[in-house]
Amino acid sequence: MKKLSYILTTVILIITGCQPKKLDEKLATNLILEKNHYPAIVHHDIFCGDPTHAYTIFKSGLVEKGFVKVLQSKKFGDTTSFVSFTPAAKPYLLHTPADDKISKIQRVKVADEEFGAIKEIRMMSSGNKAIVEYTTIRRKNVFAVAIKNGLKDTLNHEVYFIRNDDGWQLLDKRSEIEFLSY
Repeated sequence: MKKLSYILTTVILIITGCQPKKLDEKLATNLILEKNHYPAIVHHDIFCGDPTHAYTIFKSGLVEKGFVKVLQSKKFGDTTSFVSFTPAAKPYLLHTPADDKISKIQRVKVADEEFGAIKEIRMMSSGNKAIVEYTTIRRKNVFAVAIKNGLKDTLNHEVYFIRNDDGWQLLDKRSEIEFLSY
């Protein structure tokens, strides 16, 4: 019986000793991909009943490409939308919540956001905390022109990791002050 307890103790020490002490790029990448589910869809809401938004869509060139139709004018009391979508736009149309549909809002896919690369891993002096900076790349589609101020091609992100008995874990969004006191 004593031998069994020594064997179990040895196995437990081996298993806990095999956890990586230092956060490396490969582990950080896997944890980020698992938590944030990349590639992710970037969407934009088009307000089909708003004449100002319709003008922005008209100027974007989507009408000439055959993805949308824009009414130039409508009569008082007419409830049709200023913006309507052609069958060519169907692959870019996303599920829109019922409340938004009542307000004549259509959600469209404007890009796919993919994981780029890890820029930096900063380990804290305690050795059980790390701050990781990484980039994501956005692959835009034809509806990206509908965004008034444009869409950045790359984004920088900062995430926090902590090592506990189960290994390294990616924390939910926290401020750096909260992270340091964790």
